[in-house]
Amino acid sequence: MSDNTGSTRNSIWQANEIGQSIWFDYISRNLIDSGELRGLVESGVRGVTSNPAIFQSAISGSSDYDNSLIRYSAQASDAAGIFELVAIDDVRDAADVLRSVYDSSGRADGFVSIEVNPLLAAKTDETIVEARRLHAAIDRPNIMIKVPGTPEGVPAIRKLISEGININVTLLFSLNAYAAASKAYVDGLADYVEAGGDDLGGISSVASFFVSRVDTSADAALEDVTGGDEIAGKIGIANARLAYEAFQTLTASGRWQELAARGALPQRPLWASIGVKNPAYSDVLYMNELMGSNTVNTAPPATLDAFLDHGEVSERVTVGVDDARSQIARLEELGISLDAITDDLLVAGVKTFADAFEGLIGVIDSKLREHSVAPASD
Repeated sequence: MSDNTGSTRNSIWQANEIGQSIWFDYISRNLIDSGELRGLVESGVRGVTSNPAIFQSAISGSSDYDNSLIRYSAQASDAAGIFELVAIDDVRDAADVLRSVYDSSGRADGFVSIEVNPLLAAKTDETIVEARRLHAAIDRPNIMIKVPGTPEGVPAIRKLISEGININVTLLFSLNAYAAASKAYVDGLADYVEAGGDDLGGISSVASFFVSRVDTSADAALEDVTGGDEIAGKIGIANARLAYEAFQTLTASGRWQELAARGALPQRPLWASIGVKNPAYSDVLYMNELMGSNTVNTAPPATLDAFLDHGEVSERVTVGVDDARSQIARLEELGISLDAITDDLLVAGVKTFADAFEGLIGVIDSKLREHSVAPASD
């Protein structure tokens, strides 16, 4: 992937030009060491996101981590501790590759995200402690700590923002959850100012709003009720467009304008779960339809390749907002509750990340057994 110039600039750069940052939803040791990440940055990629499932894939799929796992087994007391040390290495090194983007963007981009232990999703105080520890251990200005937008996560988000820690709010499915996450960000910035903080421009956050999973659930419900409907494949985008409308309303408010005047950066909506799961839909459906200023789109490798090949770049996230409302109203008319769908998706999302984390720990334990080593406490 190379950086094209002039009228042939690739679709990633074209997206940047209308105000959307493309982040890469993958990380691995080979991605960094091979120079591929640097090449992606040169092609216009402006950030990296990770989660336990991504690390599980990276560690189980190769021997790239074996030496690190063996080395860190002498320092950590269990597989979770070993994983943390390995993940910190990857995130820190990826952040160094993206540091030029962070600096040139005025600290608005160039971030690498790492998730707090998903087993803490329902524990506010423990989430705060873990986020602080990860932030200090990685020790780079251009990292974001991923905290789930659960009811227990929201107060943790506010507290961490007030301490100047960059936060990627993850697992947002509903407009109510998005509103709570955006309020936590604004309240956290206000707390920071009240405590004497004087560098609002050094605090960043994104609100990761999940898309394709909403369509998967809504489409299944529509199939059960009607055998299919004209709104199939449209609810995820409609939901996201209404979230973006809420973002615009917030950033136009007097309270936000006061913070912005002091240098605060907006908490951009980040479109997550944009890998298309239904083969009947375009593989760039969500990337094309959710283009817009002050947004982020985090693309897994296959989706990014497809976008570079045949993506279409134009301001789309603000198009058809009234249609979006009508589509969601139609869903409700059919007796399908979007709130129930998004509530279930949050529960399932927390479980999926927790299961991936536990699977990751199992992979590390298996790797250690293969090499006849054990964590330091054993």
